[in-house]
Amino acid sequence: MAGYQIFSDGACDIGFEKAKELDIQLIPFYVSIDHENYHKEILEISLDEYYRYMTEEKGYPKTSLPSIQDYIDAFRPALEAGKDILCITMTRTLTASLESAMTAKSMLEEEFPQAKIVIINSWLATGAQALLLMEMARMQKNGKSMEEVAAYVEKAKEDARINFMVGDLSYLEIGGRVGKVATLSGSLLKIKPIIILKGGEIGVGGVCRSRKKGLSQIVDVTVKHFKESGENPADYIATAGTTNIWDDMADFEAMLKEKIAMDYLPPFQIGATIATHTGPGTTGVCFVKKYEKYGF
Repeated sequence: MAGYQIFSDGACDIGFEKAKELDIQLIPFYVSIDHENYHKEILEISLDEYYRYMTEEKGYPKTSLPSIQDYIDAFRPALEAGKDILCITMTRTLTASLESAMTAKSMLEEEFPQAKIVIINSWLATGAQALLLMEMARMQKNGKSMEEVAAYVEKAKEDARINFMVGDLSYLEIGGRVGKVATLSGSLLKIKPIIILKGGEIGVGGVCRSRKKGLSQIVDVTVKHFKESGENPADYIATAGTTNIWDDMADFEAMLKEKIAMDYLPPFQIGATIATHTGPGTTGVCFVKKYEKYGF
């Protein structure tokens, strides 16, 4: 086989330009702002249009996962070129994207019996999934095998975290994603919970009623994690993200860098797949351990 191709569903929010630079192929989710017509995120509907609908029209978009055929259409050219496939997906606790990919794998293995097709539930989403992909691409560039990269993913996803603050709980409520967060308060929609995504599961790290305090709490939750785990933050790469542009993002980054010495990459914009369920103003920090720290 002539090497391997790395894939991810679009929930990683790495962006098509960066993905192309790293030779990562994306299978986008679909988004609808009229609840009838669905368009591939970024490719067929821009994030600017999407956010305008949310912030100016106060609309509630809907999303749909990549289909089995989307995965087949994405994988087939690589297989025809003689490449193996390594694909990660958004955590299956939030979407069935993994199931679409696995079904596509089963169908294509009949047609390409000599090919290796590996599908992994990343347990992550958005920026953390993007960081994981960047490390995967770096390993590939440095000559690591697909088996080594897959083994890294299985280890790194256990230690990776997203600590974030939801911008508007009404989006979680309407999207049916409230879950554990619903137990926080009787005045559900008036609070801003601090949420932790780890091991593919959503947990609550705190609650506040203002954005300023929420950003400070995200930093505190992250500091607490490293103190309790005893891990060295320098072993990680990190990035901050938001669902739209805020004047306080520079302050948030500064707070993080002052207290936690990770290798920070530029902040990114959370895409439609996640923002549809978390609302405008969602902000957080994502961190993933570097591959060398596992001995690869």
